[in-house]
Amino acid sequence: MAGGRPNKPGSGKRTPKVAGRAAPRVTVSRPVQADTDAQMQHSTVPTEPVDTAGTTVSGVERKRQVAAEKAAREEAAAAALNQGRPPRDTSSTLRLAAITGAVAVVLGVIATVLAFHPGVTVSDNRAFVDQRETDKVLSQARAGACAPFQFDYKKLDQWAASTRDTFTGGALDQFETFLKTNRSVIEQSKTASECQIDALGLSDLTDERAVVVGTLIVSTSRDGVIADSQVPHVQYTLTKDDGGNWKISEVGQF
Repeated sequence: MAGGRPNKPGSGKRTPKVAGRAAPRVTVSRPVQADTDAQMQHSTVPTEPVDTAGTTVSGVERKRQVAAEKAAREEAAAAALNQGRPPRDTSSTLRLAAITGAVAVVLGVIATVLAFHPGVTVSDNRAFVDQRETDKVLSQARAGACAPFQFDYKKLDQWAASTRDTFTGGALDQFETFLKTNRSVIEQSKTASECQIDALGLSDLTDERAVVVGTLIVSTSRDGVIADSQVPHVQYTLTKDDGGNWKISEVGQF
């Protein structure tokens, strides 16, 4: 049969072409090391960290090491910061203590003077009805309102004299007691106090007695430096003396 005969050489028949056999096979060799490196770079298999001895480190141990390293860095940073700090300024501490003492002195003045709480029951109120006497009371109240709250440690005698001119009765007794027991403290702490009237008004007025209420601004200083400021609300009771002048006889809070 023709289909089963082998082709003889020179018979004129060509061997039929088969796909893929038209071109000679070319083989390219690659270095083994390059293939190995490429495989390692594209490997997705995770590896466990190992310590210097070649032992695998667990996740818990790794976290402990990270925490220890962080603590060591923070401790080193804190040591470097403390090393660069200047020594503590003891003079500023002493200055703060002195200012605090000065504030305490002035607060003591205010507390002592306002310790009496007058409860005045006034009838036949002529405040602002008798305008002439109302103006006189307010004028003389302004002259003495700041007297016990305004002083300079270098001029305590002048302070006492001005207060005695405008105070009488229980108010004067309270002031004298405070001055006697606190004069040395004021001088040693080099304390001064400034006072100004923020508001003042007459609430009651009779022939011999008047009640004035007001708000003061009292500032404490030491060696000329303002240390504190207070705003006391004050009630003054004034009485008329034999000469017809009004003097502060009671001081309290309202």
